[in-house]
Amino acid sequence: MKVSPYLTLFSVSLCAFLFAGCASFERGVPQNVVILSFPNEASVYINGEARGITPMEVALPRKMAHEIRLEKEGYNSAVKYFTPVPNDKAENFVRFGLQEDLGYYVDLEPGTMKAEMKSGLVPHSTGADPFERMAQQALAADQQLEMGKITPLEHRYIIEQIIAFFDAQ
Repeated sequence: MKVSPYLTLFSVSLCAFLFAGCASFERGVPQNVVILSFPNEASVYINGEARGITPMEVALPRKMAHEIRLEKEGYNSAVKYFTPVPNDKAENFVRFGLQEDLGYYVDLEPGTMKAEMKSGLVPHSTGADPFERMAQQALAADQQLEMGKITPLEHRYIIEQIIAFFDAQ
């Protein structure tokens, strides 16, 4: 028996469509989330995979948890977890199978990541002479500004972080 090439093409297309749809059932339909950082231009890693630079908006599958990690040279990393939580539609008494399968009843929370990254110049302890230590850290920030490694806005941000650290002690 000879099989029509059109039937073979249709069968292959149908299988590809069904298997591609399975990923949506497992992981859910995408939801756009916003990722912001200060300072800007931090590298964004989603579940360990490099995905871009802040600020950015990205579509993530809603039925699974995601780890978002931000990294920028000279700053401590920032990590946030986006997790699926029931939304207002989850309170419906009657739920439909396809909507349930696609993640219609959950949203990723939080919807926005706003990370204020802490400079590596902010010390962990005041040391024996806090004023000398504070001056050393401020001078290190000044040197980075002079060498063009940080912007004036980043310099101001780092100095504010250093002052806040020593003020809290």
